[in-house]
Amino acid sequence: MRLISSVFLLFLLSGCAEQLAELRKSYQHGSAREAYVAALAETGISDSAIATNWTLQGEAVLQTALTPDLPYMEEGVLNPSQIMAVGYRLSLTRGQRLIASATISGTSDLFLDLFETIDNASQGFKRVESADTTFTLQYDVNKTSEYVLRVQPEILATGTFTLSIKTEASLIFPVMGRSTSNILSRFGVERDGGRRSHHGVDIFANRGTPVVAVRKGQISSTKIGGLGGKTVWLKDDRGNNFYYAHLDSQLVREGQRVVPGDTLGLVGNTGNSRTTAPHLHFGVYARGPHDPWPFLFTPSKRQLIPSVDSSHFGNVVLVEGLLKTRPNNRAQIVASTALPATGMVIGASGAYYHVRLYDKSEGYVHKSFVGPATP
Repeated sequence: MRLISSVFLLFLLSGCAEQLAELRKSYQHGSAREAYVAALAETGISDSAIATNWTLQGEAVLQTALTPDLPYMEEGVLNPSQIMAVGYRLSLTRGQRLIASATISGTSDLFLDLFETIDNASQGFKRVESADTTFTLQYDVNKTSEYVLRVQPEILATGTFTLSIKTEASLIFPVMGRSTSNILSRFGVERDGGRRSHHGVDIFANRGTPVVAVRKGQISSTKIGGLGGKTVWLKDDRGNNFYYAHLDSQLVREGQRVVPGDTLGLVGNTGNSRTTAPHLHFGVYARGPHDPWPFLFTPSKRQLIPSVDSSHFGNVVLVEGLLKTRPNNRAQIVASTALPATGMVIGASGAYYHVRLYDKSEGYVHKSFVGPATP
């Protein structure tokens, strides 16, 4: 019955393909997925059983999301006979930039939407970003929280896919030619015998090294004196204020507009750092101080390239190992499931298959515990 309805809907969708495409173009607001849902409604398909199931699965995976380590890569196959939607729970920190991208063979669409959990999901989810037409989602994290990335292809999608999820610095580095390896004093370190904390990071460089604008914005202040000596404040268009202190010289004026990479001043050791080697004290403020490290750090860890038998992708398999929440042997067990069990392989990451069993439990299982299902 499911196959018959799928074939019928495939015929219906094929006949409405041009109409669907034109309707989706007419929806200028909201996400690509919302435009797709609206187009389904316009063509009268949204009330079908398969379309309803597609919508419900898209909502359900927000609650049952897996928790992969970043950076993450997954490869797999889209099976048109299965309704696929996958959620990935991510712990993100203010200042990080999340980049999720997908490539897919053929002409099927794939929808990527990022949701912030509200009070640990007890009050629901708030969509904060969606992928563009190139299947790339980029989001600068404004709030340290739990997020869920939902990945869902259109109904009856076909083809192979590759998904990549990673984080990187959201700012360019404030000292020319330097990197986080030149940060020798971190945020929160006690100063003056514990009477105050270090509200920034110290980036050491030769005297006279240019310091640059980390983001587009306006110079809100240039001052001389106090602990910071010669200082520059840069305010961006997102409510963040960036503090540059101990400069040898200031090369901008108040009210000046700047773009990333513009020189604001030169590294020095003015203010209370006269007895310290030249460095830039760099701070991030938005209703109080924030640790600049997540804004500046890009992890160097490589993504795990799948090393499994890809012939299992999109097929029914026999699973003889416990499902894990992450693709590694240290991860927690998803749930106790009677083994062996049968399920569908969605994709793979490293040496682990991403599997959804027929009891609807989902997780990762090592390739040594996966084999063809008995005919």
